Amino acid sequence: MASRMRRPLPDAVIFDMDGLLIDSERLAKASTLAVSEQLGHPIPESVAMRMIGLGSDALERMLRDELGAKFPVRQFRDTWNEHYGARVAQGVPVKPGVIEALTALAAVNVPCAVATSTQTRLAHHKLEKAGLLHHFVFVAGRDAVVHGKPAPDLYLHAAKLLGQRAERCWAFEDSLPGLTAAAASGARTHWVPDLAHINTSDLPAGVETIDSLHHVSRWVARVS
Repeated sequence: MASRMRRPLPDAVIFDMDGLLIDSERLAKASTLAVSEQLGHPIPESVAMRMIGLGSDALERMLRDELGAKFPVRQFRDTWNEHYGARVAQGVPVKPGVIEALTALAAVNVPCAVATSTQTRLAHHKLEKAGLLHHFVFVAGRDAVVHGKPAPDLYLHAAKLLGQRAERCWAFEDSLPGLTAAAASGARTHWVPDLAHINTSDLPAGVETIDSLHHVSRWVARVS
């Protein structure tokens, strides 16, 4: 767990979105199971859990590998988008500690960005619905880079948009693809567990585990 020691503030902070800032992964999983049943191609829960954190291209590859060439990937994707979009339109809860963390970072002038496997336009919509969009200088979605998570491209891109080196940033993630991406970028990476189970032996080297984003406001308070 996170140390109680004081730590220097970063030049910037980069956050994942789904399952970290907003409690959306449960909605996504429910849509996955419902839509796959509706199409007559039920997705096992173990596969649904492995979908967390993947961009659309990596997700499609995984579904074909796991479920075979007959699985209707495009039909599933289109129907899932409609089903999930309807759920998001009703509002998505903000995760514990998020508002406090963003408020604390703003108070000490540390800029924040989002690096998410969600498409940028939808990410803006979800953050706006959650009342969080105004906290971020930039939102970098999957469409902003060639290679999505677990490649480091999204984190490197977000750091560049912030005018910072990734090595001077903090990163926060809830999924293994995201943690792999953030750690590979050189950012100081933190795992905030959510829905996806990750064996600690599978965590990239140097990743720190915290139980919520409440730690961020505590860290800021110790140095401000």
